[in-house]
Amino acid sequence: MDRETRAKRIADLHVFYGQNEVVEELIRAGKIDEEYRYPFVDTDDEVFEWWLVSPYLAGELKEQGEVVIDALDCHWWGRTTSGQAVYMDAAIQAIAGA
Repeated sequence: MDRETRAKRIADLHVFYGQNEVVEELIRAGKIDEEYRYPFVDTDDEVFEWWLVSPYLAGELKEQGEVVIDALDCHWWGRTTSGQAVYMDAAIQAIAGA
């Protein structure tokens, strides 16, 4: 299986829903730490999209240095790119190439 096919499979199986409004509301309600509001302490990147992901993918994304929120028995990926399919994201491509 080539890397693009693996990346598509990872995105299909482990990226569930776009959650921008959900994460923002949870931050406003104090259910998620405000440290996840831009700008972040550990990165200069801006999160453009929040995605609900599987525990497996959350762990892999953390290893790639991506912004991941683990709270309320959920895992949200703070995607720092936008405008292309999720499987094309550099982090997903790196995981697929591993």
